[in-house]
Amino acid sequence: MSLARDLIDAALAADLTQNELRVFLALFRQTLCYGKTADPLTLKRLATLTAIRKDRLAPAIAGVTDKGLFATQPHPVFEFEYRIPADFLSAYPDGFFVPALPKNGEAFRFSGETSEKWEHTSIYLTTPNLTPTTTPPPEIPPTEASRSGDLPANSEAQALPYPASFGKQGRKSAARILDGLTPDNARDCLLLLSNAMDAGKVKSPLGYLHQLAQAARSGTLDCSVLQAHQQAAQNRTDTDRNAQLRALLDDIRGLDALFAHAGMPMDAITAAKRAALIAEYNAIRQAVQA
Repeated sequence: MSLARDLIDAALAADLTQNELRVFLALFRQTLCYGKTADPLTLKRLATLTAIRKDRLAPAIAGVTDKGLFATQPHPVFEFEYRIPADFLSAYPDGFFVPALPKNGEAFRFSGETSEKWEHTSIYLTTPNLTPTTTPPPEIPPTEASRSGDLPANSEAQALPYPASFGKQGRKSAARILDGLTPDNARDCLLLLSNAMDAGKVKSPLGYLHQLAQAARSGTLDCSVLQAHQQAAQNRTDTDRNAQLRALLDDIRGLDALFAHAGMPMDAITAAKRAALIAEYNAIRQAVQA
């Protein structure tokens, strides 16, 4: 991993507009490409770099900063200073890789060009043996998800708790961000994202998810919020079960008291209902004690 790749991945996941992308690339150029974490710029200079009209530049800058790709603060001379957010830099305490410039001032060769050293060079390969030596395993019929280009049918990612607001494309983008994490870490990141979205703390869900994934990779992901929610949910479940136990016990005692007061034996239908109530009571009680 590298800081450059982290920023680019976050930008790809943030669904930038065309003007926001131009601003991001200009700030990426002025900071990371020069080995700096921050750079002061005037709006006129940034407008020149991005070729964006000044009346449309401010909303584009706001979009980039709101999505957590760059941070900004006033500067006494150059109007504003643009800085790589600390969330990205924290993963590289010992420094970060700076994209290399062409050597000797020469431009990079296009990938379609061929070096003179390889012009008359040929490589000969022997034909591989295509005859199978063992019986191939039976083919697994494709599922609807695999036909549509979604995640594989047996992938652990299908069981991940994606936010309900994520559509098919949102889940694919989230899966790219979570690529390489363990299933438990990926699940924790998505649960933390959902909690933050429910609390109204997230402006860019995919950008926030990228920050959570980075924290998980560096071992600094804080899951205390999830533990608190799990404990609260368990307490609510225990309270509901205790209430069910009390209600069932009242029903059983009520039937017994009714027939005892009448001085008559319990009929078969009522006895079967009483037995079902007792079975349900015992099942819930065992679940509480487990």
